[in-house]
Amino acid sequence: MSASPPNLLTATVRITRIRSKSRHGCIAFGHRVDLTTGINDRASALVISVADAIAEPANIIVGGIYEVYGEAHITQRTYGSFTVSETQVEVQDVRLVRPSGSQLIQWLADNAKGIGEVKATRLWDTLGERLYEVLDSAEHSAIEGLIPTREVRDVLFKKWTENGDAKTLRFVQEFDIPLDLARKVIRFHKKNTISALTDDPYRLLSFEGSWQRVDGIARDKFCVALDDPRRLAAALEEALYRVADKGHTCATLNDLQDTVGRLVKPYRAPDAALAKGLLQGNKIGQFVSRATASGDLMLHAPGTFLMERQCAEFIHELLRNPDTQQLLFPTDIDAVIGEFEREERLHLGIPAFALNHAQRAAVRTSFENRFSIITGGAGVGKTTVLKALYRALDTLGRPRFQMALSGRATARMMEATQQEAMTIAGFLKRVSTEEMGPAPIIIIDEASMLDLVTFHRLVCKLPTGTHFILVGDPYQLPPIGAGLVLHVLCDLSGIPVTQLTEVKRQAKESAIPAASLAIREGQWPAFSADAAGEVVFLSCADDQIIPTVIELYERDRDNTQILGATRSCYFAGVETMNRVCHVRYAGQGRHLMVTNPETGEVEATGFCEGDLLLYTANNWDRNLQNGCLGKLTEVFERPQTVNLGDDENPDMRIALGRAVYERVEHYVLDSDVDVIQHAYAITVHKSQGSQFKRVIVPVRKSRVLDRTFVYTAVTRAQMQVILVGNADAVREAVALPPKAFGRQVGLSEMLIAKLHLT
Repeated sequence: MSASPPNLLTATVRITRIRSKSRHGCIAFGHRVDLTTGINDRASALVISVADAIAEPANIIVGGIYEVYGEAHITQRTYGSFTVSETQVEVQDVRLVRPSGSQLIQWLADNAKGIGEVKATRLWDTLGERLYEVLDSAEHSAIEGLIPTREVRDVLFKKWTENGDAKTLRFVQEFDIPLDLARKVIRFHKKNTISALTDDPYRLLSFEGSWQRVDGIARDKFCVALDDPRRLAAALEEALYRVADKGHTCATLNDLQDTVGRLVKPYRAPDAALAKGLLQGNKIGQFVSRATASGDLMLHAPGTFLMERQCAEFIHELLRNPDTQQLLFPTDIDAVIGEFEREERLHLGIPAFALNHAQRAAVRTSFENRFSIITGGAGVGKTTVLKALYRALDTLGRPRFQMALSGRATARMMEATQQEAMTIAGFLKRVSTEEMGPAPIIIIDEASMLDLVTFHRLVCKLPTGTHFILVGDPYQLPPIGAGLVLHVLCDLSGIPVTQLTEVKRQAKESAIPAASLAIREGQWPAFSADAAGEVVFLSCADDQIIPTVIELYERDRDNTQILGATRSCYFAGVETMNRVCHVRYAGQGRHLMVTNPETGEVEATGFCEGDLLLYTANNWDRNLQNGCLGKLTEVFERPQTVNLGDDENPDMRIALGRAVYERVEHYVLDSDVDVIQHAYAITVHKSQGSQFKRVIVPVRKSRVLDRTFVYTAVTRAQMQVILVGNADAVREAVALPPKAFGRQVGLSEMLIAKLHLT
């Protein structure tokens, strides 16, 4: 790493991401802004280092605009023959430059159509505290110089009458509740904000991820004592939030004790704090206590407890009640399978095609049970089972809905089965009760990603006559959100589960299935050290990971996908990989520019012709899903107005260029800029449900690295997979049980109690 001589710099910066934060200070990413014109210069990225002696780290927040002064220097980080430059500022002084009426400014920008943050700031700069009176009295003459359009002023005053509350806005300002937090609290509590926070300022925890910030506000501004029962109960609640961040939905008091002790410092009675906090929390329903089969006291947040209980009741209902229609009008499953096999032989041109024993069992089990699971590793023929199963289910004459959590997995499901599919979110939003009927058939693919909240939303929507099938592999990456569904259910003996084991995707002589199976079982596979092999591990030091990956990538860029564990890591992170690749392969191309809607100024986006792109939203009207991979093929010299509709129903949009996603050309709209990322490297989470001919995986020790990560990454490859980096870290990750299997959840015990399972 090298750095240029420092220069003194003064800059106005909007913070976009916190790299790290501790009691000693924080390091944050940001970009320059001009509050006078409203221009955000996204191309001028800065790294801000603020020591705790300069400013309280908790006060440096994402979205805040600060004036910083300090020594700036260009740092060049070297990865073999590649370098990445960053402008770093060692801050000597930092000042929040949002005006003192920031809550009011943000309310105006959020609620009054036609008034953005720039105009709202000018209103405050001009009128100050009198702006409250102007809004209360709808005084047009006071603001017509800044807002000349009568209709805009009318809307502003109407919105203020409906939702504005000068007293509340002054209250959150007086108590120094930060802008981003105040917005969330007022949006929820509305005109009850003052009474809600006065009664218990720790209600802020529902909207804020920082205990330090909320505890500081409660103690400094609301004068809450160290041993106040509200504080101790909030510490228990915060401890539950923290275990939820690790995927758990509940925890024992012993699990929470150390965390609570750290949170309530300098109060020095953790045992008393637990007892006092538990009493207060139970009194107001802040959490739910439950005795486990082993006699431990398990604590749940009320929301997760109710969700798991309702999910358990739903599954119990489906398992205990048979399908009366199937009993009255039985289907000859063997005949259906036989007809399916005959048609597939003709379609595929494979005279010997037939379902194996496990596939036949899966079709029968999932047809005959109203709740079932089909599981197995990559390439074992789960899609073939679904196609045969659908033939049998169609004999019931019921509406059928196949879906997956992500847009990309849904698109792959449609491609594989040649039948309509949708995301779970799309199903929840668009499918009516009438369309479902009393007995719909629901199939969820890639169910290992199904978290508690999503499953619960499905349960609440579906009728009691539902026929429900989960399809997935519990050894792939677990849900990002809290809870476990597929993993828990696969381990319960009373749940109808069929496991497929015979690999069909790769040729039988391929080394990838054997390596995948070994990793799945916690064994070290037979990696090759030859870069031309099928399953390869190339060990190297951290600073050689990127050069090695790039050298391998260039051997076959068109058929290769780089898969990373984390976004932010100097040596192996997706962001670093993408930055290096962008500069190397597309950085000299024409830049994609976007116009600031408020100022009309043109800003750089960081994307150039030739860049590989990842689409991160679901836009089914344009056939673009979250996870679609593409390439920016053309950037227009100037934006063009294009019609995405037809002559009868025009849909006029602003296009900045063209890109090809999944072999289909699309316009790149100005609205797309916020939902695209570079895609030379993507996370393994984003790759679930996808296949690539060749996969390169940079690896080093991290909290994300475990057996499920390695297994999922390897099973994304069709022809070759190469791991690059720390072999010892990967060996340890493969040997240890998957971290997800250690999640504490209530669903399993709730089902055991209901179904008397083991």
